[in-house]
Amino acid sequence: MIEGNRDLMYNFPMTPLDTGRSDGMGRKLKEKYMNIAFIGVGGVGGYFGGKMAQLLNDTAIDFNLYFVARGSHLEQIKKNGLRLKTSDHGEMICHPTMATNNINDLPQLDVCFICVKQYDLDNCLNQLKDKVSQHTQIIPLLNGIDIYDRKRKIIKQGIVFPACVYVGTHIEAPGVISQSGGSCTIIFGKDPNNKDVEPR
Repeated sequence: MIEGNRDLMYNFPMTPLDTGRSDGMGRKLKEKYMNIAFIGVGGVGGYFGGKMAQLLNDTAIDFNLYFVARGSHLEQIKKNGLRLKTSDHGEMICHPTMATNNINDLPQLDVCFICVKQYDLDNCLNQLKDKVSQHTQIIPLLNGIDIYDRKRKIIKQGIVFPACVYVGTHIEAPGVISQSGGSCTIIFGKDPNNKDVEPR
């Protein structure tokens, strides 16, 4: 279970190495232990992605964090960061390592949160499959009882944790996510195809 910022913790000590690659905004990317992506940064993806981004500032955890968004929402995130307004913790400005509209810009992923609408899922998965290895952990955060099966038809590899989310959020304006309800919790279980892998 993931609740707010408390349990979004991955305690893997690793010294960053300079890759020489750029994020497109003049900053060099680091070869850190984990590459984490949020595909779709609307209400749900924006809230939990924003909370994850805070770890880049608030803890010593070292990882690359990627947001995939589009349109004016993406442009505002790239320009000013993601503004997250919460009922319990006020406002925060969240800066991922990279924000893009192109999944091809992403490296191989260690953890991937899929937060797109149902009608975008198949297209998203077809673009994402080359970024997933057998060890990639995938957490789909969208409505539908058949999400796991749909994912497995397109992406055979990786570990998929069936999940449900309890949060009340919406895009208030481009680059701004507002949360006003829900327990702000993700609950997920084991992958039926990888029952020996425990959700963290």
